Amino acid sequence: MNPDVAAASDVPDIKIIIPGDDESHASPPNLMDEIRNSKERGDMYMHAFLDEWDKMLPIVKEDPNSVRIPLTGLGDTALHVAAGAGNTTFVEELIKLMSPEDVLRPNSYGMLPVHLAALSSHHRIVQLLCSHHLLDKMTYKDIEKLFFMTINNNMFDVAIKLFEKRPVELTFARDEQRLTSLHILARKPYEVLKRKLQDDIETRRSTVTGMDLLRRIWTEVRKLKIKEILDLTTKPSAVLFDAIESGNHDIVIEYFMESVAILTNIKDSNGRNLVHLLFLYRRLEVFHPLVNDKKQHLLRAVDNEGNNVLHLAALLPLEFKSFSGLSAKIQMQRELGWFEGAERSVPHELRSMRNKKGKTPIDVFYDEHKQLSKDIKESAKGIADSGMVVATLVATVAFAAALTVPGNKNSAWFIVFIVTNAIALFTSSASILSFLSNFTSSRFADTEFVMSLHPSLTFGPELLIISVAAMVVAFIAASFLIFDCTTKWVSYVVTPMGVFPLLVFILFQSKFFDDSYWAKYYRPKLR
Repeated sequence: MNPDVAAASDVPDIKIIIPGDDESHASPPNLMDEIRNSKERGDMYMHAFLDEWDKMLPIVKEDPNSVRIPLTGLGDTALHVAAGAGNTTFVEELIKLMSPEDVLRPNSYGMLPVHLAALSSHHRIVQLLCSHHLLDKMTYKDIEKLFFMTINNNMFDVAIKLFEKRPVELTFARDEQRLTSLHILARKPYEVLKRKLQDDIETRRSTVTGMDLLRRIWTEVRKLKIKEILDLTTKPSAVLFDAIESGNHDIVIEYFMESVAILTNIKDSNGRNLVHLLFLYRRLEVFHPLVNDKKQHLLRAVDNEGNNVLHLAALLPLEFKSFSGLSAKIQMQRELGWFEGAERSVPHELRSMRNKKGKTPIDVFYDEHKQLSKDIKESAKGIADSGMVVATLVATVAFAAALTVPGNKNSAWFIVFIVTNAIALFTSSASILSFLSNFTSSRFADTEFVMSLHPSLTFGPELLIISVAAMVVAFIAASFLIFDCTTKWVSYVVTPMGVFPLLVFILFQSKFFDDSYWAKYYRPKLR
């Protein structure tokens, strides 16, 4: 609940003293009136706070002035309390009995009931208290305060209604942090800006989205002079930079790209220009149409640390610094793909440039991905150890089975048994050698492992799958050899049972290969 709205505990603790018979006629009249008025205010507060309109209605009808009575030490009236508590029905009925002046009565901190509702994200109540006849009587100061509250709480339909009332003033308006409405919208995720809200309470039509509000404000910005646009969109920070840093959608960035001509010389606190940020936050789809022969100086510029665009492209993104839902191997593959694509997008001489620490872009890439390389190495060792154990067991079973061939050697099933058993033996042996190469190959060194994955991580598990599948088929063939002349039904029962462990093995083994599927459907979204 909003701090400006008094809680139930704020109701004055009134001790009612019941006089005895000998002094019942001695109490001053004004004391009894004060006690009675305090109790009534306490009751009114609780009715408003608990949404008890049926109990509040007789009080208001008996005394219309009761809607103006402060019920808390903060000067909150019944409408303040109900609006802050989110009691929609109470507010809707109460304002029918109030004049616009009473609805717009502020508390001791200058907060209107609609401000308290907006701070607490009570959208319906804000809509009720923002009818056109109330907005016409609201001061600009209150409109501006409400405008920023509604944007911060994603009530874009109300925000655009306020903007239409005072478009010029609200275009230049800034909040307590000196941010304009463009700065706030640029920092919001696109998923929030494109979200449709509930129907408007007056028109019953589908409400506007944050993108509609952004388009309306930007239409007003286009009418300004270049110097005014520059001041508006670059102080305290560049709105285009804010949109890029927040990972916003291309549609949002395109609006602010209209002013790119006046942003070419703008830098952030780290000395990074627009192109630096596009590489840092991996927005090459915006970079390619932006940079031409006239803007090559942006591409070759360095920041305060001497980093060029490739140094920044080599940095590990925020999503990989936290839990990304991907294995280290897949992360490394994506990182390599991104960095190689960035290298192809810039002049060749940038690859060998050194920053103030004396490091080239590839040196920065190594440093940033050391932990990821270590994770891959540890994962590879775990896979190799487990794979070698399983492959050794399969090879042992296959070798022993080859020495004790069951049943009739003239049967076609005998040929199936020999072939599949040989496949199981030799592929499991190859799998052992493949996993063993993780520990013997020089490519397992850190300096090379960062840039490439050892082939055994792919071929070892694949060979192991083949060997297990062949072992299962060999067992099924052996059952037909043994029960060929007696109870054949046993073989037909064993066959489908043999498929089950094979499917389970493939399912669990695929966890090492199908990280791309995992990332697509189960990767958590970062906020």
